[in-house]
Amino acid sequence: MCYYNVVNTKAAGLIYGSYLHHLDHLAVLCILLDIPLIVTEKEIEKEAQRHYPKLTTIYMPAVHLALRVVHHYKIIFSSLPKDLFDRIFFITENILEKKLLNIWVPHGNSDKGYASPLLDGLAKEKIVLVYGQKMIDSLIEKNIFPQFYDSIVLGNYRLDFYKKHRKFYDKMVKREILDKLPQSNKTVLYAPTWEDGENSCSLKATWPKIAKTVPKDWNLILKLHPNICHQLHEVEMIINAAREKSNIYVVKHFSPIYPLLKVAHIYLGDMSSIGYDFLSFFKPMFFLNQTKRDPKSDKGLYLFRCGTTINPEEYDSIFSIMQRETRDFTQVQKQVYLYVFGKQTNQKELKNRIKMAYERYFKASPE
Repeated sequence: MCYYNVVNTKAAGLIYGSYLHHLDHLAVLCILLDIPLIVTEKEIEKEAQRHYPKLTTIYMPAVHLALRVVHHYKIIFSSLPKDLFDRIFFITENILEKKLLNIWVPHGNSDKGYASPLLDGLAKEKIVLVYGQKMIDSLIEKNIFPQFYDSIVLGNYRLDFYKKHRKFYDKMVKREILDKLPQSNKTVLYAPTWEDGENSCSLKATWPKIAKTVPKDWNLILKLHPNICHQLHEVEMIINAAREKSNIYVVKHFSPIYPLLKVAHIYLGDMSSIGYDFLSFFKPMFFLNQTKRDPKSDKGLYLFRCGTTINPEEYDSIFSIMQRETRDFTQVQKQVYLYVFGKQTNQKELKNRIKMAYERYFKASPE
């Protein structure tokens, strides 16, 4: 833990503002690269210390951030597109006559970019990290990919990290979540996305029905997207209603996603990228089609092929649908997983590839 300090490296990760949902992605990457993670929010610092004890976390208030980062660092790994990154650092970079290299890190493999210009915001990046071929193809389709100086395939580096530290994280999820639920029940993880511009979030429409109809011999874990906690006035009502049932538990702050996915028998979601993470375990998946789009023709619903689609008129029968579903989606899940993440990556080689990419960049474009 460091306050207002720097660590003697030329690179660091950065979470600017309250983007808690970036933490699992950047914390694991920073541990892999042996670099610190800079945060501007005390809440995120506490979360990082609690769930990623191997991580060096540096707290810098936003008011001091630009000067300290530009002065002490050369490379920043963040999930901010360059336009947002420049708003933070542009003036200070010009005053100090020093340019930072922002290496973009994905914070999920969501399909939302097909219906909104999310991916288009990467057009000005120099170096990007991608999970695998699916993300590359999406960037090619947007006519963005050829503009990058370099791109590095990460594979499923977060799953690799979880496997390496499985004992620690399995104990954590048991202590913080599982011990609060009946032990012999089947567990459903419901992970809705946040209220974005695509109206993707299913929580408001489904929660009263889900909470009312969950079977007594099933557990339900509701994993709230961090942004939902800032958006919905009903969050405390949702949490209070869940307390009335012993087999429902609401998770507000639990950033390491893979230990949570491992204990779930069934996934229920909408457009959250957690669905792609859940493919790692080849278990039943159900998708709430909040806006009744066509999964067969809509590229933004690519993941829906990996499980059963539930439309709004069926929300009263979500658990009945789960109980009677007999189709096996394992083969298509395996195919999609390989397309998204590819084969397991060698962590040492990945670290070297990232280092070589930015060193080549600086040699070719000295600033």
